[in-house]
Amino acid sequence: DDFDGVISDAPLAIGGPLIMLKQAHQPSRVRLPVMADDARLVLFTSGSTGRPKAVTKSLRVMATEARWLAAFLRDTWRDNADQNQEEPMAGCRVISSVTHQHLYGLSFGLFLPMTLGIPFALETTRYPEHFIRQCAHYPVLFISSPAFLTRLDRTLTAPRCIGVFSAGGPLPWQAARQAGHWLSSSVTEIYGTTETGVLAWRRRRQEEDSWQPFDGVDFHPSESQIRVTSALIDKPQGLCLDDRLEFSGQGQRFQLAGRHDRVINIEEKRVSLCEIEHRLTSLADIGEAVVTPIIQNGRLSLGAVIVLTEQGARRLAGDSLPMMAQTFRRRLSTWLEPVAVPRYWRVVPQLPRTARGKHDWDRIDALFFSRLPLEVSRLTHIDTQADTQAELLLKIDPSLFWFLGHFPGQPILPGLAQVEWAMHYGREALMAEGVFGGIENVKFQRPVKPGQTLRLQLEWQARRRLLLFRYRLCDPQHQEEPTVSSGKIKLCL
Repeated sequence: DDFDGVISDAPLAIGGPLIMLKQAHQPSRVRLPVMADDARLVLFTSGSTGRPKAVTKSLRVMATEARWLAAFLRDTWRDNADQNQEEPMAGCRVISSVTHQHLYGLSFGLFLPMTLGIPFALETTRYPEHFIRQCAHYPVLFISSPAFLTRLDRTLTAPRCIGVFSAGGPLPWQAARQAGHWLSSSVTEIYGTTETGVLAWRRRRQEEDSWQPFDGVDFHPSESQIRVTSALIDKPQGLCLDDRLEFSGQGQRFQLAGRHDRVINIEEKRVSLCEIEHRLTSLADIGEAVVTPIIQNGRLSLGAVIVLTEQGARRLAGDSLPMMAQTFRRRLSTWLEPVAVPRYWRVVPQLPRTARGKHDWDRIDALFFSRLPLEVSRLTHIDTQADTQAELLLKIDPSLFWFLGHFPGQPILPGLAQVEWAMHYGREALMAEGVFGGIENVKFQRPVKPGQTLRLQLEWQARRRLLLFRYRLCDPQHQEEPTVSSGKIKLCL
C-alpha cells in the first residue's frame, strides 16, 4: 500500500504499476514521469518497539547531503594531495559493502557517486575476496561498515583506495588502524541517524580523537537530551538524540557516551546498562563491553560480554575468568548498586555485530544460552596477526541441556554438541562465516562427562572454507591432554 509504482529491469509480480527498463546495452525509450518539487523518499528503521518506523526524507534533503559529502571529499583530497598528483577521482569507482536499503548505503553508495559524476558498483560487496575482485582495475572509494572492516583478510593483495568510510556503529580503534594501513587510506568514520542524516565525522590518528560536526550542523545540549539542528532536518526546531554526547571544552567536538534509553528495573532499582558498560571500559583490563539482561531460574541478573585489552589478556593467561570476574565485581561495587554488578561473564575477541555494525543481540544473548558451556574460562589467539587460530577452555556444566536423557544414569556430552560449539566459537573467535555443509575426518575418541574441562583448538582455513577443530581433555591425571574428538567442518555461504 505504500508505493505508487516500481521501476525495474526485470519482470516482477506486483500489484501496482510496473515501468520496465531495458538492459544497459539496449537504450531505453521509456519516459519517466517528471518528479514533483516535493518528492520524498520513505525509509523504514527499527523502532524501539520492534515495529518498523517510517522516516520520510525529501529529495531536496538527500541532494543537499550529497553536496555536503562531495565538498567534504574534495576538501580532504585537496588537503592531502601532492601538487603533481592527478585528480583523485579520475577513473575512480565507488564500491559499497552496505545495502542501499540502509540510509548510509543509500546516501554514500548512490547519491554521492551520482553527485560526483563517477560510476558505482551495482552489486553490494559481501566478503573480502569479492571486494578485491571488484577493485581489480580501478582505484576505489570504499563505503563500508565496522563489521566488514574488522574481518578484512590482510593476506590478500590490497586494492588502491582513495578513501574509506565507515558508519552504522563504533569501529574499534585496532580495526581502524589495521584497515587504514592495509588500504593505504585513513578510515573516515561517520556519525548520523536515519532521521537526521550525517552529523559528524572523525579520522583518528589516536584512539581518543573526537568527533567533529559537519558544517551546518549544530548541537544544543540540555540537562535531559541533546537537540540537533541542520539543513538536513526538515523540522526547524531540530530533533533530540537518543545518544549521549560528551563535549570537549567550549567547542562542538565530542565523544559518544552511550544512549539514554537503556534503563531497566532490577529488584525495584533503575539500572542504566550504558553506565555499567562505561564503568567496565574504565577498567584497565577491559577494552570494550556490552551488558545484557539474563533471566536464570526466574531471577533477573546481568551478563557482561567483554573484550580484553592486551594487559587483560596477559592477566587472563595466568589466571582464570572466575578470578578476574571477582576482581571486576569488587571494583564495580565502588560505583554501582549490587544488583547492577554483572553476575555472568563472557570473554570474546570482538563484540558480535551485525553487517551494519550494530550490536548483534541474538548472538550476544546466545553466549549465555544453556546449550553452550556456561563458563568459557580462557580465549587466546594463537596467531593474532592472521586471526586464523584460537584456543578456548570450556568447563562442562552438569546442568547443560545436552545431558538431558543422554543417557539416564550415565550422562555424556553428545558429539552433535561438540560440533555445534566448534561452529559457534569459530564464528565468534575467527569470523568463520557460513552454514553447515558437511564434516570430514570426524573422530569421537573419548566420552565427555559433566564437570570436565575441555580445551578446544580451532583453525579456520578461509580459502577452503574448512573449520578444523580438536577437543582435548584437561585432566590432572594425564600428563598429556588426550584427544576427545576432532574433525573438519565445511561451511557454505
